[in-house]
Amino acid sequence: MERVGVDPAGVGIMAPKHFHYNLKVEGLNPAQANILKQEMLSIGGEAAVARGVSSCSVERTDAVVSGTRKQFEELFEKLKRQRLGLPDVAASMSEALVNSGQRSYLLRFRDRGLAIGPATVIMGILNVTPDSFSDGGEFLDHGKAVLRGLEMSAEGADWIDVGGESTRPGAVPVGAEEEKRRVLPVVEALAKQGLTVSIDTTKAAVAEAAIDAGAAIINDVSAMSMDEDMAEVAARSGSPVVLMHMRGTPGTMQSDTGYKDLMGEVFGYLRERVEYAVSKGIDAQGIIIDPGLGFGKSYEGNLELLSRLRELKSLGRPILVGASRKSFIGKAMGGAEAGERLNGTLGACAAAIMNGASILRVHDVKEAREAARVVDAITGMK
Repeated sequence: MERVGVDPAGVGIMAPKHFHYNLKVEGLNPAQANILKQEMLSIGGEAAVARGVSSCSVERTDAVVSGTRKQFEELFEKLKRQRLGLPDVAASMSEALVNSGQRSYLLRFRDRGLAIGPATVIMGILNVTPDSFSDGGEFLDHGKAVLRGLEMSAEGADWIDVGGESTRPGAVPVGAEEEKRRVLPVVEALAKQGLTVSIDTTKAAVAEAAIDAGAAIINDVSAMSMDEDMAEVAARSGSPVVLMHMRGTPGTMQSDTGYKDLMGEVFGYLRERVEYAVSKGIDAQGIIIDPGLGFGKSYEGNLELLSRLRELKSLGRPILVGASRKSFIGKAMGGAEAGERLNGTLGACAAAIMNGASILRVHDVKEAREAARVVDAITGMK
């Protein structure tokens, strides 16, 4: 409109009419749904609800509400004047719209901060394990692990994710003491070199010891559900946390990968875990969400999550994606083994960034950094 020569005041008036959104609202009763639908229809938008809402023959319904930004703004004003909890519905929808457009975040920890977005953050994987699916045993030696961490930092990693227990499908659990023996020397050495380090663990005792050794971030694939003390450790230390969706445990997660509504379940679970974390005293601004590619997901499910990733942005937290060398990439490439999946990984990483990811968890840092720079340059032109 500016290039056309539209008056600046007119641009401000018309721009909200040019952007269209679809919001899903869950758990409305028939009275709420009927009012919401009629109010949206009255301003030219749409709201799809369950059959039986008008006759009140259903107890609850979800609604898919569609319209321009301008129509949603008018809807919110209308709902604010209603009762039946509709002002809260309006506030929630408004928050989702604001969150969906957010591109930058700031994590604060220890004596520093980490800017996330609009440039993509690269998280280097450092598995100090004998049985990880791609690099098991390669960095079990502490000296080699530290050198690899430093190398990844030099290649462009913004932080290093150190893990001492494999979470591959069917992995055998490791005791806390063994896990600490594996990771603590590496965490301490890298932290002393000034690197930002996260600890990849589901155990509060390991997380606490790693933080004492210099780790700044907790990456918990169970979203703090496996150890009830994890939230307390995170809150007390002020450490940012990564909360991931996983169905079951690493040992069982691939035994049930069927979902009636995959994105709905992942979204709902992550929303609940964010609320749980905040209720335990964790700063909402220090929470990162991860849809959990490969953790209780089918081949098709992983692809769906990547293609619909942007829907998670309405939660208002940066999205981390860990697609690196995973089996669904090998399948998409026609059967490539883990060590042959670099090109496929970079394709998945590019798709993730284009669809809203702010952080990539990768084995191949240099290549991912270069790919991310190109995609960031493209998306920055929007």
